[in-house]
Amino acid sequence: MLEIQGKIHDRYTLEFKVGYSRYSTSAAVSEFVMDTWIFIPDSLYINAKTYPKSNFYRDFRALVRLMTPAYTLDEVADDGALPLSRLRLCCRALAGGQTEESEKSYEHQIKMFCSIVRSALRTATEALLHEADETAFGEQLEKMVAVVSRIMEAYRAIPRDTGLDGVAFEVRKRYDLGEEYLCRVAHVHLFHLMEHARSRFPDAYPRVVEKAAAYVDSDLDYQRGRNFLLPEEGCAERNRDFLHRAGQLKKYVESDLYVLADKKSNTFVWQQVFFMLAAGLSMVFATVVSFSFQRTYGNFTMPLFIALVVSYMFKDRIKDLMHYWFANKLGSKFYDYKIKLVVHGEPVGWGKEGCDFVNEEKLPVEIRARRGRVSDLEAGHSALREAVLVYRRRISIWNKRLEALSHYPLQGFNDIIRVNLRDFLRRMDSPHVPVYINEGRGEFHAEAAEKVYYVHFIIRYRYQGKTGYRRFRVCLTRRGVKELMEW
Repeated sequence: MLEIQGKIHDRYTLEFKVGYSRYSTSAAVSEFVMDTWIFIPDSLYINAKTYPKSNFYRDFRALVRLMTPAYTLDEVADDGALPLSRLRLCCRALAGGQTEESEKSYEHQIKMFCSIVRSALRTATEALLHEADETAFGEQLEKMVAVVSRIMEAYRAIPRDTGLDGVAFEVRKRYDLGEEYLCRVAHVHLFHLMEHARSRFPDAYPRVVEKAAAYVDSDLDYQRGRNFLLPEEGCAERNRDFLHRAGQLKKYVESDLYVLADKKSNTFVWQQVFFMLAAGLSMVFATVVSFSFQRTYGNFTMPLFIALVVSYMFKDRIKDLMHYWFANKLGSKFYDYKIKLVVHGEPVGWGKEGCDFVNEEKLPVEIRARRGRVSDLEAGHSALREAVLVYRRRISIWNKRLEALSHYPLQGFNDIIRVNLRDFLRRMDSPHVPVYINEGRGEFHAEAAEKVYYVHFIIRYRYQGKTGYRRFRVCLTRRGVKELMEW
């Protein structure tokens, strides 16, 4: 299974989250292919000459991570379920005897538990945001707060119940880092829901969020007692430190989900072989010319001297032309990089990626049809043509090795692809252009209208004999990304 979600990451960056789920428990390998065609207005002057591959790989960044095991909040709060029971078991094993293996397992379970809670909170929050009835919203929010409270109480009770407090301070501290992370994640989602309730149900707001507000107040008092860093109104330095620490905690907790992508050139061997053939072909030409003139005019003659110089000139040009042909023609038939996917030192799959500018006339018929033209101007005038950049990505998952990584059911990988569009903005016109509004009888006034450009992303994905398409339109101004819309 392959899922794609697109969103605006920041002012200049798009983010596409691509989920590769193992589609068969019996298959040894799950393979996915995703091709993305990017249609860029010619006026932005983004083409093969101005935007080389090095720029593309600088602006397109793909982070690979394991999918977080899927649990609901109720399942996480269940003492008999895998998250809490496994965490308790590893803490008890560490308290019984500290070894390198038990310490690694203990830290891994803390990170996995925190990641699972974060994922469950996000899923519950997204579902609750779609609730339109204020009574149902309040009841579900109250239930969510009760479950979060149970999870936090269970997490805080484990050190006392398992004897974890007796281990070395630097090891015990890792458990506290997990608690601090859980507090922050819970508060972020609760504040998000409270903010939504304040705007959606203003009259019933105090009643709807009563339990959530009480929990947040109580938990913040607890965090102050634990000396956790918290933001304060009007304290810019403290708030900056809070935000920085939140980012560090996030990286620490999610580090066990990151997949090391060891990227190497995929065309190096072929390139060297082809360059040797190019050198051999050019040498054959020079040798044939040399032998021919030597046989006709003899040794140490002026015609032979001139022929040798000319043949060397052609030999050099033939070799360079062959290099150019490989780089710009034959090279487009290969992926640029091969990626080895490694988790905890174990290879769990591989990937390939490549990019090229392509001629619009040579696009697959189905891609041209899905691009379409939204107006007669676009459809009928070559002056409004577009440059087309294709990004090809292939991922293979080794199912058995992925299963062996953890006690949790790991379903596959997430590709977090971030596309920085700063280079696309360089040649844009002013973001606001005046237009004139006529008021009649010679009266008029000017208003500023936005000058926008549209970049289209068409994604074709294939797996297990299935093919699907997604289409996104990005609205850009010189100030950055304005809108991302799926068609």
